[in-house]
Amino acid sequence: MNFGIDSITVWSNSGVSRSLTFARNRVNILTGESNTGKSALLSIIDYCLLASKHNIPHSIINDNVAWYGLKFFINDKTYSLARKSPLNNDVSKDYYFSSTGVIPDVPSANIAEGDLKSILEAEFSISEKTVMPFGGKTIKAGSKFSFRYFFLFNTISEDIITNSRVFFDKQSENRYREALPRIFDIALGIDDIANIDAREKAERLQAKIDRLQNKKNHLDTGSVLFKQELADVTREAASYGLTIDIPDDATLTSTNGILEKFRDNDYFEESAEREALKSELFDLNRQIRNISQFTSEFRDYKENLKASADSLRPFDELLRQSPELLKSSIFEQLIVNLQQDLQAVKQAITEKHPVESQLADQLAPLKKRRNIINERLAKIAVEQNPPLAERDKLLFIGKTIGKLEVYSKTPSTMVVPGESAESLKDALDELNVRDVSEVRDTVVSLINETARELLAETGQALQNYANYQADFNYTEKRLRLRRPKSTVVENIGSSSNHMFLHLLHFLALHEVALAQKSVFIPSFLVIDQPSRPYYSDKKAARKEISNSDSEKVRIAFSLLNSFVRRANKDYQAQFQMIVFEHVPREDLENLEFVHLLPDFSQGEALIPSSWFNEN
Repeated sequence: MNFGIDSITVWSNSGVSRSLTFARNRVNILTGESNTGKSALLSIIDYCLLASKHNIPHSIINDNVAWYGLKFFINDKTYSLARKSPLNNDVSKDYYFSSTGVIPDVPSANIAEGDLKSILEAEFSISEKTVMPFGGKTIKAGSKFSFRYFFLFNTISEDIITNSRVFFDKQSENRYREALPRIFDIALGIDDIANIDAREKAERLQAKIDRLQNKKNHLDTGSVLFKQELADVTREAASYGLTIDIPDDATLTSTNGILEKFRDNDYFEESAEREALKSELFDLNRQIRNISQFTSEFRDYKENLKASADSLRPFDELLRQSPELLKSSIFEQLIVNLQQDLQAVKQAITEKHPVESQLADQLAPLKKRRNIINERLAKIAVEQNPPLAERDKLLFIGKTIGKLEVYSKTPSTMVVPGESAESLKDALDELNVRDVSEVRDTVVSLINETARELLAETGQALQNYANYQADFNYTEKRLRLRRPKSTVVENIGSSSNHMFLHLLHFLALHEVALAQKSVFIPSFLVIDQPSRPYYSDKKAARKEISNSDSEKVRIAFSLLNSFVRRANKDYQAQFQMIVFEHVPREDLENLEFVHLLPDFSQGEALIPSSWFNEN
């Protein structure tokens, strides 16, 4: 994503302006002494880009500035915006904006913050579909990305340049700490908006399916308990000579109807019912017993026929050899009679008689009815208690209503109209959600490969760690150094080593972003005093040896210089850096992509001393 700053402008309370101009596609270095306003420029950039709070120093700077402004380029456009100075700790909602990059003589508010935010979001390819894939304590899942989150990749402030654990700014703020892991994949092309959208839909569908399954499990459990409760209620009622008119197929959804009947005292003496059921059960048992007995006897009859057939087998052999036997005058008649009898027996054995199926058809409904009667008698055939007085009867009814009302409050439906678990599963199956784990591994490997090449450019600047392997920790989002041919990650000492590690970390991420053609990460980097471990101020002493501090500073700036060259040559992309320093300017000579700004020294500063008298 092409991005950079052409100029930073501040306006005094009387309307006088002062601007700093930066070169595109260069390492812009602003040198100078301490307390001249160099580091405040990073806070000014952040404030102008819609920060919800600020840390611009009040003394000298904020007290003497009425408006802060930027002229910047983004993609193929040039914009300018200005923001009114904050009042104490309260940020201003007054903005000036020009879509053609016009810097006014004196700014005046002409755009609402929401409209300006929409313009910048569009340039950052942020839409309603660009949402957080998962939530946190501060950030809600499904909330839209803020374009400001992506500037986490663009600043190395004085707070972290030598930090051994934290590699991104604003990690003390919950919102930005939670945002980093949520935007990282989309920023580096590991994931994309369409896939995030599909994954978010899939997660919503799966959540609905899980809720429906939980409801179903709850209702299934409730149905079992409901049946048990009904049995207990009817049994207790029967012990008092009462019955509740509850159908055998009663369900959770019919509880309200049962309650209405019971509230209306729709109960009756049940002794007559029990006697009638017992009488019917006796008759059923008699019919079932008679049919079963007849069936058993018919089966015995067939078994006897089979035994008879076995006893007649010698006659089969006699008939087979009859042509060879001497025959008397009655032999032929005997043989014919035997053949007829034997055939009749075989047919009786093998033939399926209609009576068998008819008996089975009669027996099934009788057994079913008997089961129903037994279940009903089980409910009402209990130990009889003395009949309840009218008052106690009403109390019993009230207690029963209370029990059943618990179940009547159970949801009667498990789904929203038009939705079902099956339809939701079908919709889930239709979504094409890409697994990005393999791409993520590839990108991490690319970060490590790029960081190793950058590490090689530093020569012996990291001394004992010069031959170590770059190892990017995806979970912690930071670069580490690993001992060669080992899994041991080194806890490197020295603030100068940490400074180099931060440079390697950010340059590797930006080079991968260029390779991935990221539309989210601006090709821009602001670094606040990388020489901090070596020079406490501009007048620091220098040593003229090969591994001196000045040589390491030179290596650091050569690393930045060669990165811009490589961005141009290998990726056909421009890259802008802005570096605030108080390193001696002679350390920065002969670097082709370095652009030196006027030096803040000998009274020169961001806020001219003449502005102090305006108040």
